[in-house]
Amino acid sequence: MGVWILPTRTRWTSSVPCATLMPQIRAGLPSGMRADVAYDSTVYIDSAIHDVIKTLTETLAIVIIVIFLFLGSVRAVFIPVIAIPISLIGACALMAMAGFTLTFSRCMAIVLSVGLVVDDAIVVVENIERHMHNGETPFHAAIHGARELVGPSLR
Repeated sequence: MGVWILPTRTRWTSSVPCATLMPQIRAGLPSGMRADVAYDSTVYIDSAIHDVIKTLTETLAIVIIVIFLFLGSVRAVFIPVIAIPISLIGACALMAMAGFTLTFSRCMAIVLSVGLVVDDAIVVVENIERHMHNGETPFHAAIHGARELVGPSLR
């Protein structure tokens, strides 16, 4: 017997009831017949999501180390580190509002988009630091640095 998932359902909402019903199905089978789960795709999906979380954690650690080593400021580390969770929350919220489920390809798209957001945040922070080293106040450096890069960052 095969269990096929409807497009409106997720793999977890289908596999958990199947796994809990399996002992009852086995008990109702005639002698000599057995029932097993041949393939459970949730194992692969759980592994993929674990890998995505591991990748995002490594990304966060590398961003912190690289920015601190090259800019030497804890304040400079703050903005890209905050940009990562905000972009993740935003991406997941938009996916939920659009009715998308979490698939491996969407997880990889989230990882790539977080990389783009962090890259843009690092460029803006470096530009602001440059303005501050040229004698501007932090507020004016942030305004000038962000205005200079608003076009390239959005493209």
